Amino acid sequence: MTRAPATLWTRSQAAAADRHTITGLGTPSPVLMERAALCCAREVLALRGERPVWALCGPGNNGGDGVAVARILHGWGVPARAFLLTSRLGPELAQQVALAEKLGVPIAHGLPEGSEEALIVDAMLGTGAAPPLREPFASAVAWANGRPGPKLAIDIPTGIDADTGATPGPAFAADVTVAFVRSKPGLHVTPGRAAAGQVVVADIGIVSEDMSDATCLIDPAVVADALAGLRPGSHKGERGHVGIVGGSAGTPGAAVLAGAAALRAGAGLVTIASDDPQVQAQLLAHRPELMVQARGERPVPAAGVLVVGPGLVRAEDRVGLPALWRDDPRPAVWDASALAEIEGPTQQPRVITPHPAEAARLLSSRTGEAWTTARVQGDRVAAARALTAITGAVVVLKGEGSLVASEATVAVCVSGGPALATAGSGDCLAGVIAALLGRKLSPWAGACAGVHVHGVAGERLSVGAVALDIADAVAAVLAAPERTHPRFPRRMLG
Repeated sequence: MTRAPATLWTRSQAAAADRHTITGLGTPSPVLMERAALCCAREVLALRGERPVWALCGPGNNGGDGVAVARILHGWGVPARAFLLTSRLGPELAQQVALAEKLGVPIAHGLPEGSEEALIVDAMLGTGAAPPLREPFASAVAWANGRPGPKLAIDIPTGIDADTGATPGPAFAADVTVAFVRSKPGLHVTPGRAAAGQVVVADIGIVSEDMSDATCLIDPAVVADALAGLRPGSHKGERGHVGIVGGSAGTPGAAVLAGAAALRAGAGLVTIASDDPQVQAQLLAHRPELMVQARGERPVPAAGVLVVGPGLVRAEDRVGLPALWRDDPRPAVWDASALAEIEGPTQQPRVITPHPAEAARLLSSRTGEAWTTARVQGDRVAAARALTAITGAVVVLKGEGSLVASEATVAVCVSGGPALATAGSGDCLAGVIAALLGRKLSPWAGACAGVHVHGVAGERLSVGAVALDIADAVAAVLAAPERTHPRFPRRMLG
């Protein structure tokens, strides 16, 4: 079994690939359906144990896939039944029903009755349908989610938007989702990723003319290759000098965390710029490896990379930041309070790392539209694209399944876990990315690698870990980066 591609297909890309394969190349649709059903049936066998299989089938081609799965399993001696949820049958589904009935496959209308535990196959709507769900599908999803036993979704769990991951109503909670040829963004973007389970990509021979990778996953193998290319450095000056513009009086912790994480990520030198004697004393007491100097007109002139924003809660500490954003040619990571000081798009190498609320405030202030945290979370891909358009920066939209966006591409992070939901976690991320920029990764490569490494570090910790634990875990991840990840889709050959 080979690894799945990192490239993701949106709803329109998947539909265009179907049309090209069927109409342009002449592959009959029933052939593709049979291949898809065979792949799904193999996954069902691996998942079901001794349970019977119930396929819940909608009116279109996804429903046809479900009936075909039941037929194939029936032929293999598995107790499998198909349940048609509507009286309307599309032509492909009608053909599959007629064939299944000739072969003695039990087919019923409506939802199953009784209390028997079964493996449930979601063949209701597929990638082409956008939520919210109408009846009878909303009730069918609620019924299925309330049943015991494993669950498998064909192409995408019903109720998830394939492009955005939005779930404006109930969504089928799959243990395994079998996508075809390419995975879909909605299977990996919050909140849809929570309902997708383990994603498997089945190569059934659909061919696309569109070679773009406008949406993709952060590939652990690509990250490992990028990290392997970093020179360890024979002295500290060869590993980069990170300057941190952060830490207001009484809140030096964010700057300390960013600095500690930068050191753990391989930076040779880290200097924190602050004019406040109290901040300087606290920084030195907390982390003697960090250097401190007055901020000055050009912060940390010896640094090759900056982190701007951690702990800058006072307005007077943010004076001069718009000019720093606009004019300083050094690569920089902008975070936290500094995001409010961004004035227009920049041509300088920048990475910004907002959480959803910061993203909403930045979008509202720069676009004149009413962006809320809920709107950002409802379409995280669109929000990330909008942020890169108004800033010119590589954007890291933090959260479960963090997104990295450039002008051309949005990449979805597959790593991460609940241990990252702690104060200071974002400051550590900013420091990690800055250290990688200091070691000569590009803003795009540094952001993708930093987000992935930060996520894996969080996975190695339990809930209750604090931010400095995340920073300390980063070094171990960088020392032995893994080339695979449980959330990166596996691929079955069709």
